[in-house]
Amino acid sequence: MTHLSRRGFLGASSAATTAAAYLFTGATPGPQEGAEGSTEDEAAAQESTDASGAITIASTSAPASLDPGLATDTETERICRQIFEPLVGIDKDTGNVSPLLASDWEVSSNGQVYTFALRRGVTFHDGSELDAEVVVQNFQRWGRLDYLYGTNAMHRSTPLAFPSVFGGFMGSADCVLESVEALDERTVELRLSEPVVYLLQALTLPAFGIISGELLTDIDPTRVDRAPAGTGPYELAERENGAVALEAFGGYWGSNSGPERVVVQPLPKSFDRLRELQRGAVDVYDYITADNLRSLVQAGRLYLQRDPFSVIYMGINTTHPILSDFDIRRAAARAIDRQSLVNQLFLDGSRAAFQFTPAALAVHSDDAVRHSYNPQLAQELLEESDYDGEPLDFYYPITTTRSYLPRPEAVFASVAADLTAAGFNIRPRPVPWDEGYVDQMLNDSDRAFHLLGRNGGFRSPHSFFAPLFRQPNREFNFTNETVNDLLDSARAEDDEEQRTTYYQQVADELQEQLPAVPLAYPISALALGSSVRDYPMSPVLNERFADIELTET
Repeated sequence: MTHLSRRGFLGASSAATTAAAYLFTGATPGPQEGAEGSTEDEAAAQESTDASGAITIASTSAPASLDPGLATDTETERICRQIFEPLVGIDKDTGNVSPLLASDWEVSSNGQVYTFALRRGVTFHDGSELDAEVVVQNFQRWGRLDYLYGTNAMHRSTPLAFPSVFGGFMGSADCVLESVEALDERTVELRLSEPVVYLLQALTLPAFGIISGELLTDIDPTRVDRAPAGTGPYELAERENGAVALEAFGGYWGSNSGPERVVVQPLPKSFDRLRELQRGAVDVYDYITADNLRSLVQAGRLYLQRDPFSVIYMGINTTHPILSDFDIRRAAARAIDRQSLVNQLFLDGSRAAFQFTPAALAVHSDDAVRHSYNPQLAQELLEESDYDGEPLDFYYPITTTRSYLPRPEAVFASVAADLTAAGFNIRPRPVPWDEGYVDQMLNDSDRAFHLLGRNGGFRSPHSFFAPLFRQPNREFNFTNETVNDLLDSARAEDDEEQRTTYYQQVADELQEQLPAVPLAYPISALALGSSVRDYPMSPVLNERFADIELTET
């Protein structure tokens, strides 16, 4: 395991570019994020911008879409967080929910009515004004994304934020959002059929970023992706070959002390991100891999570490004719040496995983079956089963790095070697991430295993359990009414101790069924060039470019 402290700086920094335009050139001025909890008068006044300079961030892939409602991957969320803003945000110092487009809110005593007061003086990038009716239209759109994009398309994809948070799309029997209404020009009311105890935290997700009402049309739902307009501190300037250039929005309601221009350049291979940082072509190298850390240390690079809030897992197709046998799934879980995997391939601070929620959420179950490494038991289970060495397709992404999966090729090689040693016949199915890895994997009904993971979007076990196991999807072909009922009970439970018990029972049931095998809770980190003094790190990836600090020149 490679050691990485939370914040390290070793030796003298080498030079990095201040022009920072790796693909695009030019920049225009504009402003950022207002002080959390500002008064209405302060919000109404346009604050001057201190935004200056330009940087390039080396990311891992192009955003899948610039429609925030469709955001399910970290690179899409990275860009959407800059362009769009939800009603509430996250205090960067405390991690608590804080005002953003809503300056204040009230929750009824029964937890079923949320009333939001909107901030004054907020305009979208297209010049239109924020009002309550626009917010209502956004909620209605999120609740109808299955209709706008087609029910089959939604069922094929990774579950979206709206159905994960509210239980289903609007109109479905499982959806707990009964209505959303504009009480007046600046007041929005949400009514629920039952409480959602984590609702405020969930509404901080970039998927709930408010879109300009001028873009909300049933006829052309993809217009949002082509010409996004939000209220955020940055607006889209250019988009080419996967790279995205953002410029500070001059009409922003708050303040922006970050860069004037930010280019997010996808460089899927970790070595390419390292090389471009070392030669000064990029200023931020995100998702450091353990094999590159020595070079960063030798160059004296400043690096920052995120608190662990993600899980990598080996997914299982539970309807596969062989893996529908629980004992064969159990053999696979027992065959994998998680600790060796973590020691060899992940940064220090990463931990082997035996459940799906990171330790920070404090809902681990002591009663859950621990499918620890036992190669002899794995072999015995296979020998006693009907498995006769048939090849099993194992999908894994290549030419990418994710927050939860820093070195997918190496992780696959390690896991596949363990499975092979136990008696499995593994047939590799590598797919480049940017060539639709998730879609190709989901569309192959004959697949057996796959590598994937999840970064928690807000501080609740629901942000892990619900998207993975509550909503019908084809990733595991797993539906369990016990899990569904427990998650629904936890969603409405106000008593923290009882809610924890529900989540622990979910963990118990998942280890009894094994729709997937959790492997590790990875640490992720980034390295900075000499032009960047600090970067706003967040375990839930709430990293706003307006909070980036550049080196004074």
